[in-house]
Amino acid sequence: MKAIKLSILAAMTLTAGITTVKAQTADEIIQKHIAAIGGLDNWNKIKTMKKVGSMSMQGMEIGMTLTVANDKGVRTDISAMGMSGYVIVTPKEGWMYLPFQGQDKVTPIPAEQLKSAQNQMNVKSDQLLDKSNVKKADFIGKDTVNNISCLKVKITDNDGNEKTAFFDATTYYIVHEERKMKVQDEEQEVAINYSNFQKQPEGIVIPMTVTSPMGQGDITFKSIEINKTVDDKTFKPDTSDKK
Repeated sequence: MKAIKLSILAAMTLTAGITTVKAQTADEIIQKHIAAIGGLDNWNKIKTMKKVGSMSMQGMEIGMTLTVANDKGVRTDISAMGMSGYVIVTPKEGWMYLPFQGQDKVTPIPAEQLKSAQNQMNVKSDQLLDKSNVKKADFIGKDTVNNISCLKVKITDNDGNEKTAFFDATTYYIVHEERKMKVQDEEQEVAINYSNFQKQPEGIVIPMTVTSPMGQGDITFKSIEINKTVDDKTFKPDTSDKK
């Protein structure tokens, strides 16, 4: 009887130990990810970032430049079919001018879309560096993405938004994400792939290829400028000939 009790106790202890490991695993994975992409200290030194690249879609190359100044604004410049447009987001308002989509004037971004877009006004956005914005993180198992063995972590932020991040089990880079996004007023499940990770002189690691959330092609960044001065006019719409 005593032996049975000891066996049960040992089993309970083992189970408790497994539970503790699981509870810690998600945090450990995130910590290793932060270290792998350069560490928080290096990322905190980055105030501005400009990424220049293009997206291939249906045999057409679309030019794309993304400019971010922490907590001041984010601007995406797009060139396609001989036309140039942009999307600008600031802490208070935002605008878009996309002539290749039929827009003939600068249009304010609707409040609901603006709120979501404002989450991108920091170079650390989507890098999973700010743990204070993680309300809950759970390790939910292993999977394989593009022949890469991955660790899956379900993450809930302080606003209740959920996503599943797939970490390369060797490098701890995030190589795949699954999340919900609003597309044309409808919530849809989208998947994003990250690849071609390159370490910058500032010590941070950035994926140079990102799959468009709408599955319309890969965005490949060809050059990156870090901590260069960004003119305040960058985040103001040009309405001189778009009225």
